[in-house]
Amino acid sequence: MITVEVDKADLRRVYSALGKIGNDAPKVICRGINKTASSSKTQLSERARAVYTVKSGKFKSNMNIQKATYSRLEAEVQAKGRPLSITSFKTTAPKSGAKANIVKGNGLKALNMGGIKAFKGQGRLNGQIYQRRSKSRFPIKKLSSNSVPIMIGNEKVYDQLEPKIKQMLYKNIEAQIKFLVG
Repeated sequence: MITVEVDKADLRRVYSALGKIGNDAPKVICRGINKTASSSKTQLSERARAVYTVKSGKFKSNMNIQKATYSRLEAEVQAKGRPLSITSFKTTAPKSGAKANIVKGNGLKALNMGGIKAFKGQGRLNGQIYQRRSKSRFPIKKLSSNSVPIMIGNEKVYDQLEPKIKQMLYKNIEAQIKFLVG
């Protein structure tokens, strides 16, 4: 969960910038925060997909925004979800055994545990990638990888975007002040 907040010093600065129409300060800050939250969701998604080979639809469906209100000047970009199926990433499943690439730049790696190769399910197994747990036919396990919150929390994703998000917040608030005053 990523929280974008405005402290009291910023609120006073906005009140002084607005002058006579200072009663609209919560409206200005709320709009700036919500605009920042929606654009940071997009940036987080794009940055995570630049690091991981995850498909866009699987990623965006696990993220949502709790918007700020005039009385609660705080917005949250929430990432929820279970580990994604390994087929949400770049995979291939030839007869020689399934391979997957989770992190970009690492190439396809064979999904092999203890000499037992992974395979693509047919029929009822719905095209997912499975792996047997022993030499016997059953049990099998559906393979999965990282969840969306883990991908966003990666230092290559969030740590690089955090300063940009804060800078974007101040820029959006300034734009809202100019819009209201001008």
